[in-house]
Amino acid sequence: MTGATATGYGVVTKTLHWLSVAAFALQFVVGYAMSTDADCDPLGEDRSGGDTSDAEEERLDRLEDACEAREADPLDAAWSELWGGGIGVDGISLAELHILLGLSILVLGGFRVAWRMIASLPPWSPRLTAADRRVAHVTERALLTLMFVVPITGLALVAFSDDLVALHVAAHIAFFVALGAHLLLVLRRGLLPRMLPGAAYVRRDRG
Repeated sequence: MTGATATGYGVVTKTLHWLSVAAFALQFVVGYAMSTDADCDPLGEDRSGGDTSDAEEERLDRLEDACEAREADPLDAAWSELWGGGIGVDGISLAELHILLGLSILVLGGFRVAWRMIASLPPWSPRLTAADRRVAHVTERALLTLMFVVPITGLALVAFSDDLVALHVAAHIAFFVALGAHLLLVLRRGLLPRMLPGAAYVRRDRG
């Protein structure tokens, strides 16, 4: 069943939720794993010198310079390749994957907002107090908003100015604070199993 029932979320809502969780988890892993110390010596560099022609030397130098430019600012290089249609030509780098995941999160966020506007919501779980409901409402709204803010500030940082790094970091901090509060509530009230596929997660009426 795609829509919500009297006892839980529907399949579409759960699917979008867990896709968002997976995309964010992978995005943070990729983002923190990106490194600028990769080996840029091209294949054949060990033969450079007297064993290679001038043309081959120039080719190797161009390859090494291009690699070093990418490693100096991998996200900027990945952004340029994305707009130039060259992303993925030599395989997907971590920086390219980071940008693609950011765009994917924006798309997922758009689907979630659209689905929330047309799908019904089940009633609140009886395990939640009035204070719990306020916390759930605020944290869920915050997390949904940050699904747009985090990737948008990251893309703006790459496309426009490094001066936006503080804003992107602030968005990360806000995301982790909201996520922590949300998880604390879910785990404290024992609601996590009900959000798993095939299980009913009792929540609220629209309004």
